[in-house]
Amino acid sequence: MSTSWTQQSSPAEVWREELGSAFGRLAPEAVGEPPAHGQMAVSQLGAIAAYRVSGTPQVVRRTPRAVRQTPIDLLKVCVQLSGHATVCQDDREIPIAPGQMAIYDTARPYHLCLEQQWSCAVMAFPRNALSLPERMVVASMNRAHPLADGPGAVLAGFVSSAVLRREPISGTSANRLGEAGLHLVAAALSDAAPSGSDGAADALRLRILHYIRAHLAEPDLTQGRIAAVHHMSPRTLHRLFERESCTVTDYIRSRRLEAAMRDLADPLLADRSIAAIAAHWCFASQAHFTRAFRAKYGVNPSAARRTAV
Repeated sequence: MSTSWTQQSSPAEVWREELGSAFGRLAPEAVGEPPAHGQMAVSQLGAIAAYRVSGTPQVVRRTPRAVRQTPIDLLKVCVQLSGHATVCQDDREIPIAPGQMAIYDTARPYHLCLEQQWSCAVMAFPRNALSLPERMVVASMNRAHPLADGPGAVLAGFVSSAVLRREPISGTSANRLGEAGLHLVAAALSDAAPSGSDGAADALRLRILHYIRAHLAEPDLTQGRIAAVHHMSPRTLHRLFERESCTVTDYIRSRRLEAAMRDLADPLLADRSIAAIAAHWCFASQAHFTRAFRAKYGVNPSAARRTAV
């Protein structure tokens, strides 16, 4: 998958169209004079759609009507670079100062109040790409997260060096950078886990997700094995994930398909057949792999490889 950047000043009408197209009919409203306008640059880093956005004071809204008419299921992380913003969703109002980030859910209505001459980096990605327990994701939406030290500081460096760069990034590098970015976002949000017994359950879910990723290419990675390694029954494992956005089996299949997509896009693996890639990621047959791949990405593996090349 190739990566490209575009950036241009937009009058109010074009800005409204660009913003709505990029973010699911997100609509700007000016705060005072002049009319709301801004600039946008976009790049695709694997599963992450990365944007640099800046503009005049304004409120941008994804309304209930937009949610109904243009349903999307992405999480968005906003890293504030300059100016101030407030994310408003459900009954929460989360102020974001420069050097902080907030996460919110595009599947539900929200609006952002953007003050002064502002700029931010926005990363949008599928909900299950983050590999965090659902309760941990929800808890992380309750406050802004500082990027001054720890994993947050590493994420801030990633945003500066990868998300905000103007030069194109090659397909394989973009995919790997996107995967690294998702791990950094997850690390920066992990301290939002609630304490107590629920927090202990989230910590156990997180260990299981890490175990799955570490053993993804092993054919015997089954619910039974995962349960046994973590000293529980398969039924207990199922109950542990019953409130998550996907089951353990779905999570394994989704991560394997993403790994196969990376291999298909890797020029160093251009001489490896699709059947060999499917077998490496534990799909029983190329036909089974093709059906699952098409269901996830909307194209056949061969078409995805041609597009990447």
